[in-house]
Amino acid sequence: MSPVAFASTAFQPLDRVEGWLIERRLDENQDPICRASVPGRGTWFSARVHLDADDVMVVPAWLQRPDETMLEAVRDSLRRCRDSVLYL
Repeated sequence: MSPVAFASTAFQPLDRVEGWLIERRLDENQDPICRASVPGRGTWFSARVHLDADDVMVVPAWLQRPDETMLEAVRDSLRRCRDSVLYL
């Protein structure tokens, strides 16, 4: 695997929107895979508030639910991320 292809398999920070971190990686076909989470300690799936594949908020039981008024801006950023490798 080439160094460029290898680097593209890890999630990379792309943007911060209303306190949420937008990250992206490229799959084997160079299609973008995007995710959003509220930065915090622990792993992405078990210890962070995040949006699932359907852009529904997932909140671990011990964390406080964030303000949902910001979610439309976060979802819009995810749509732009998923639409193209260029995040415009």
